[in-house]
Amino acid sequence: MEAPEAMGCWNKLLLPLLVLLIIGTCTPPKGRAEVLYKRYYVHNVNGRDVLSEPYVVRPNDYVIKILKQKGEISHTNFPLFLNIFKLINHHIPDINRIHPGQRIFVPLKWLEPDALPGQRRGIVDLPFITAAPVKQLLAQGATTHKVAPGDSVSRIISNQFGPTGSRTYREGVKLFRLVNPTVKDLNRIYIGQKLKVPDASVLDEDWYSSVFEADGEVVLQATETDPSPAEEAGVTQYENDEKTGKKDPFDALAKLLGGVLLNRGRYYFPDDKGNDFSVNLSETPILQLPEGRRILFVHNGLSLSTGRRHIMATHFKNLRFTDTSLEPTLPLLLDAVQLAYPKMRLPMPLSFSEEGMNLSLKARWAFKYDRSKSKEAFRGIIVSDLADPSRRFPVPLAAYFRKHGLVLRESLQGEALPPVYFATEKSTTVKRIVPYTRKIYVEKLAEALGLLYDPNISISFSYAGTQLETTSNMIRDPRGAGALVDFGDLYGDAAFAIESSGLKVVSIRKGDYLFNATLRLLTKLGIPFEKNPRFDFGADGEPLACALSVDGILVKPAPLVKKLIVASTLPDDIIALLEEQGLGIIQIR
Repeated sequence: MEAPEAMGCWNKLLLPLLVLLIIGTCTPPKGRAEVLYKRYYVHNVNGRDVLSEPYVVRPNDYVIKILKQKGEISHTNFPLFLNIFKLINHHIPDINRIHPGQRIFVPLKWLEPDALPGQRRGIVDLPFITAAPVKQLLAQGATTHKVAPGDSVSRIISNQFGPTGSRTYREGVKLFRLVNPTVKDLNRIYIGQKLKVPDASVLDEDWYSSVFEADGEVVLQATETDPSPAEEAGVTQYENDEKTGKKDPFDALAKLLGGVLLNRGRYYFPDDKGNDFSVNLSETPILQLPEGRRILFVHNGLSLSTGRRHIMATHFKNLRFTDTSLEPTLPLLLDAVQLAYPKMRLPMPLSFSEEGMNLSLKARWAFKYDRSKSKEAFRGIIVSDLADPSRRFPVPLAAYFRKHGLVLRESLQGEALPPVYFATEKSTTVKRIVPYTRKIYVEKLAEALGLLYDPNISISFSYAGTQLETTSNMIRDPRGAGALVDFGDLYGDAAFAIESSGLKVVSIRKGDYLFNATLRLLTKLGIPFEKNPRFDFGADGEPLACALSVDGILVKPAPLVKKLIVASTLPDDIIALLEEQGLGIIQIR
């Protein structure tokens, strides 16, 4: 049975649905009503879905305060909850430094597979309230604006709601979207288009805060019968592609690189004669990348004169042009981005060295972003296009790279895959040996390797024609040979005489380096091993390949689980990666 606080948290998610049902009983149905929805997001952490709520930081907010107020996970396991928060908010270098207006995701609850509609695509919309009465209230004071040359949505909104970036401006954007549902992208409006502009006075109405200033993100889902204007024909095509399952490589490209794709409607530009010309974005899409970079893709067979390209480049700073085929593949588009912006490409291979290990990474597509001077902010995106889902990169390894400034994005047969996060926890299966003495070390090592160890056994051997007895230590492989371990108790030629009688002897002295002593021990027992092993992830020639070298000994006894003996403290992500490969870790401290 769930804890009371956990149930209370989940009931908050169901409350919007109850509100809708109550309103629905009071409002006669007419076709399919528009509805305001509360939007939540789904992140995959350690192979499980986590429902998260978008939240805009307010004055006097701090992370611990926000997290302790929200979510079932925070009540049951706060350290894990904090770890998940860091993973899904990797755009925040220091969680102790958040500022008003910053958008964060707050993890709420673990989800079972397909528990909510839209869960697989990563967005869950729960009914909040019918939109009709809200839209009526907004429309009462709204004015109509006819788009003129030089207009932009940001300018129109700021004239009514205040400067760009202010709280009132952000509220204005939210309301503008509601009263102009056919405007799919605020960056694309056309001359002569009629827009509704809400009155800023609604922000002071009593009903406003209860609907729009609650936590979360409010969105509108319009009726299916709403017509699209001719200028938005690209939207209809896009929706048809989604329904038929057609994959758009440009859309996947934007998702993988964290960009914005402009591929619907028309974009208008003034020429040098004072006239306007337009480009059809469904034929010449524009990809807006972080740091102000833009790429316009021109399909083969379409002409875009040098003069017009110059005008567009003047209008858009950092604009590049690249020619593509009529049906380009995602790999070709990724190549085109690297050719358009060669300075974005990260030099290959990349190396990551820590005590006891080294990682080498080769990627066909690796893009550099200098978003922040902070060492904790990520500096690049690595892309891997997969032909087989079984070839996905190990999640712990991706988590390790994320901590070092590289974000891995994957696609499967041209379709962008949602990211998978890894919440690192300390391994509970690592065997740790503290070698106070060489005898204690051998005994503990035998136990960790699954070998048999008998201390102080009596043995008899012939020496110079005389039968002698002594006490020694025996280590044995359950399925193989055994050997005596001499810690300095045998003198003279005694060890040689014992071996002449058919027993193997391993001599380990107080000053011996444990690495070499372990190698001698394994050799005497006939157990195969590999020094400083290397683990490969992805083969040469694949878009993404990584090699991990570990300072240690990989023990490979046939009937037993492979063991890796290390003397260094490996990062938790790397330990999880090795354990995922079926290895048991033995750490000598």
